[in-house]
Amino acid sequence: MKLITKFILIYLSVTIVVLGIAGFLSYHIITDEINKELKWEFLERIDRAAYLIERGRKFNPKRSIEGDRNLIIERLDSIVEPKTEVTDTLIWHDRLEQDEQNVKVSAYRTINGESYYISTYGAMIESDDIKEAVLKILFWILLLQIVGAFGIGYFVSGRLFKPFRSTLEKIKTFKLNSRSYLPAEKTGVREFDDLNKFVEEMTHKAVSDYQNLKEFSENASHELQTPLAIAKGKLELLAETSLTEEQYKYVESLERTVKKLSRLSESLSLLTKIDNKEFENDHSVDFSKLIEEGLENFREFIEMNNLELKTDITDGVQVNMHPALADILWTNLLQNAIKHNIQNGEIVIQLTPDKLVLSNTGKNTDLKPDQLFERFRKADQNSPSIGLGLAIIERIVDQSGLSMSYVIKDPMHIITIQLKNVNND
Repeated sequence: MKLITKFILIYLSVTIVVLGIAGFLSYHIITDEINKELKWEFLERIDRAAYLIERGRKFNPKRSIEGDRNLIIERLDSIVEPKTEVTDTLIWHDRLEQDEQNVKVSAYRTINGESYYISTYGAMIESDDIKEAVLKILFWILLLQIVGAFGIGYFVSGRLFKPFRSTLEKIKTFKLNSRSYLPAEKTGVREFDDLNKFVEEMTHKAVSDYQNLKEFSENASHELQTPLAIAKGKLELLAETSLTEEQYKYVESLERTVKKLSRLSESLSLLTKIDNKEFENDHSVDFSKLIEEGLENFREFIEMNNLELKTDITDGVQVNMHPALADILWTNLLQNAIKHNIQNGEIVIQLTPDKLVLSNTGKNTDLKPDQLFERFRKADQNSPSIGLGLAIIERIVDQSGLSMSYVIKDPMHIITIQLKNVNND
């Protein structure tokens, strides 16, 4: 939900609540004012009736003067103290055919030595009419508020938030490997200027740190590979000399260690490049061809391990990926399926335009599938693997905008990768 949409919804919600309270108060205030005016009008009517009685005007008992149906006058048998009472009463309404609430004013007056009971009632405006009028007023106010809210929202979103959207768009497209930071632009709004200044400082620091880290990792990888290559060459020369069986075992062990260090250096360097997003996903890779070629290269290795291979590969599956990452992804997947298999096991490969599913038999493990994607985490700690294969696969999948799942259904280990098919984009 956009910020301006959320603002409008909150504004309208508050408006509805306020109008509801205002309508309730308005109804009762108007009703009280009308009843107050009615009371004064009825008191004047009673005073007029008393004046006419004092002047000798005749009237029928329990009937009104001059045919006023709402005025009742009764002569009392005894003298009572003068007093006035204002109450509410229900009076039958002929047109509505129901009881309606009315204001009733009753007075006791002593006129010419005799006491009279004078009562009148009525409602100048019916309560339903008051409710209808209040609701109409609130409706029009709410309508104007809605129009105003969307008008202000359009103005705020279209003009006031334009610098914010511009900065946000620049942040979205910002890339560390571009080697350029985002310069702050003046907007005329202090908060946006502070934001742009902060973005400039952060991107400047990020680019600087990225360059330093990139140079360090590249230099470290290069400098590390050189002595490793020298050590490997020296060990090979040493292996060709006259050595005892025990000395030869030591040389073989050192050679394996050097190879492992070399693979570790290359893998860590690759992970750093992937994390720094140095690979663009603007290529179309023929995954069908890539898998077929990979299987051909590893066919002897698969046969050497007595593994049964089953494939169901759809032709011409094109995927949006960097070619180098696609090759590393498939190579690591296949190598893991071979290395971590069992004797006389099997590998099942399924490729469709939407997903790649690679299943292989494997040993049971106490680790959860998610834990195997952690760096240097291995199901078998005695394995010669450096424990970065699945970590590299996960980073490539994330970098390429794909999704992956890993489940274990004894004895099968199943990795499913949802592909970003070129034809479906």
